[in-house]
Amino acid sequence: MNRTGFARKAGLFLSVGAVGLVVDASVFFGATAALGLTFTPARLLASLVALTVTWVLNRSLAFRSGRLKNIAAEYLRYLAASSVGALANLAAAYPIALYDSGLHHLPAYIVGAAVGLSVNYLLYDRLVFSGGRKTNDDPKRQG
Repeated sequence: MNRTGFARKAGLFLSVGAVGLVVDASVFFGATAALGLTFTPARLLASLVALTVTWVLNRSLAFRSGRLKNIAAEYLRYLAASSVGALANLAAAYPIALYDSGLHHLPAYIVGAAVGLSVNYLLYDRLVFSGGRKTNDDPKRQG
C-alpha cells in the first residue's frame, strides 16, 4: 500500500473511531440516565453498541477491500481484536495512572488511547479485514 492509500485508510479509521466514541458516550449516559442502569451494565451495553457500529463502518469504509465473506466470523474476530486493543490500552495506561492523578489521568488516557488505537489498527488490518489479500487462497475470503 502506498502512502496515499495508507493515509486514506488511517484517516477513515480515525473518523470511525470518533463516531464510536460519540456512540459509546451517548449509549452509556443514556443507559444510566434514562434506563437507570448502573456503571458496569451501562459500560458493557455502550461498548457492545459502539463496537458494532464501528465494525459496520470500518468494514464499509476503512477496510472495505478486506471484508470476509463469513460476516459472523469477521464480527467475532473484530470483537476479539478490540478486546486485545483494550487490554493493550490498559497495560500502557495503568502504570502512568499511578502517578498522574494531579493531571486528572490525562497522560495515562492519551498514552493508553494511542497504544490501543495502534494495536486495533494493526489487528483489524492483519487479522480481521484480511480477506482482500492475494497471499491467501482461502475460498472463504473475498478478493
